Formats: sequence, C-alpha cells, structure tokens
Amino acid sequence: DSSNVGAIGFCWGVWAMTKACAMGVNFKCGVGFHPSLKFEDVAFGMDQLRMAKLAADRTPLLFCVAGNDLDNLKPPDGEVARIISSSSKHNAGGSNQPQCVEFPDMMHGWVSRGDTSIERVREDAEKALQMASNFLAHWM
Repeated sequence: DSSNVGAIGFCWGVWAMTKACAMGVNFKCGVGFHPSLKFEDVAFGMDQLRMAKLAADRTPLLFCVAGNDLDNLKPPDGEVARIISSSSKHNAGGSNQPQCVEFPDMMHGWVSRGDTSIERVREDAEKALQMASNFLAHWM
C-alpha cells in the first residue's frame, strides 16, 4: 500500500515520481532534487504542465531546483512552481507548504553528485536534504 510511503527523486527520477503521482499512485508526499520534468515533453510528446498539475492536485510536492534548471521550475513565475505552490488541497503553511525552492548558486545535480569539498555546495546540499527531511516528516 503506497498510501504510507513518501517518494524522493533526483533528476529524471523526479519525472518518474511526478508521473506516478499524476497517474494516481497514492504517495503521502514527494520530494524532488534538481527535477527534469521536461522528459514528459521530450521523450513522450506529452505535457509536463498537465502532469505537474495532476500530481500536485493529488500529492504534496517539494522540488529543490538548481540555478541552471529550467525557468519553469523556479519561483515565483515558473509555471511548474506556480502549479505546485498553488495546490489548495495541501495547504500546510510555512516551510512545509508544497513548493519549488530555488538554489540559484547551485548547478544541476548538486545534491547527489555535487563537490561537497566546496563549502557552499555542501551547505546547500545539507539545506536541501534538511528541507526534504522536514517536509517528509510533516506529511508522513
């Protein structure tokens, strides 16, 4: 029973998690690091915005976005960011509100494969992981 499970994805794994949520997999919540939702458009000729809307309507989502990720993921004006944060069904308030959070100085992949010998990379990776942990704990 997936209703007691939270999901975490990295890059294309965020697409898989978001697609699963959109298709009705009943995750309690989902967290994505440096998401690549464009896979929905590029590989399948589908609509990533529609997928994000279906997923956000069903599941509270937190996406941690790198500075060089697509602009549609970045708050406040990115379409995906607006979809995720505007899901009225999952209004938690504060830091546990579904949202996209941009880490503007980070490069795609910084959480899973960033050079943590660089202090700023280590700090932002730890910050993103702590946000994820808090989000999961809140929604689980």
